[in-house]
Amino acid sequence: MKVNAGAPAPVLAAGALTWREGKTGLEVMLVHRPRYDDWSIPKGKLDKRETFPAAAVREVEEETGHRVRLHRPLPASVYMLPDGRTKIVQYWTATVRAQTAAGPQNAREIDQVRWVPVDDAESVMTRQTDLVPLQALRRYHEADELVTSPIVIQRHAAARARAKWRKGEKTRPLNTKGRKQAVALPPLIDAFDPRSLVTSPWARCLETVRPLAKAEGLRIVQKPELTEASHEKSPSRTAAVVERVLEQARPVLICTHRPVLPTVIRAIAQASTRSVALELPRENPYLAAGEALVLHTTPSGRGVAVERHLPNIG
Repeated sequence: MKVNAGAPAPVLAAGALTWREGKTGLEVMLVHRPRYDDWSIPKGKLDKRETFPAAAVREVEEETGHRVRLHRPLPASVYMLPDGRTKIVQYWTATVRAQTAAGPQNAREIDQVRWVPVDDAESVMTRQTDLVPLQALRRYHEADELVTSPIVIQRHAAARARAKWRKGEKTRPLNTKGRKQAVALPPLIDAFDPRSLVTSPWARCLETVRPLAKAEGLRIVQKPELTEASHEKSPSRTAAVVERVLEQARPVLICTHRPVLPTVIRAIAQASTRSVALELPRENPYLAAGEALVLHTTPSGRGVAVERHLPNIG
């Protein structure tokens, strides 16, 4: 559905279709809304300055009592509300990280949470718009592409201008905007739950990932091969770092620099499906300062989905 220019701002929402392997096979988590007497995918509106992934995780936790990690994205729902506004709902597949509460925060909004066999979910769901994400999840499962790990390629946040920094590229720091981006990154990146951080040891990359490392209690692994200087001398060594990460297919964030991105993206393209390779950025600057590219990989290291996000600093 196209949103016409001059139309009211769309309503933005996010949610996740959480799955598990139960006693009867694949199951998905649905919620019951007493106000509408319907069963649906957990979802809700974005808060101010919130990103879609962070909102999806927050809403699932509020509505079910489960904190989840996001995996590959599902088709979005776009539809018209009775008041004429467009509503856009972004969805992901997800798995449970932890149970944080006995149940929903507000029983007047959500009064039941149920794990439903995926074969029964279509008949349980009330809203037609929920069927498209469900059918996509089933296709991924049948193709053995439902289990994925995120590999996050993070371009460092906005930095001081090269022309105005006289102390060398290794120490060039983030600027005011970049520091705000770094502080805003943890809720966005946490939604994908990376378990390790690999970064260029130059100041602007370290300053980008430190708030995330502190928030998540993660160790920062510094790789000189991800610096601009090392990449210029030996792009093959940079590519080798990325290729090893892809082969391991574990949740990880890699932080590097704009001039390094062509080599990183080329390595990703070679390890991904054709459709994913076609979605990857092809032109300079490849990613904006502070932007994250999330590649979803199967256990064999094959990229099957990709998405891009910027921290929301208002």
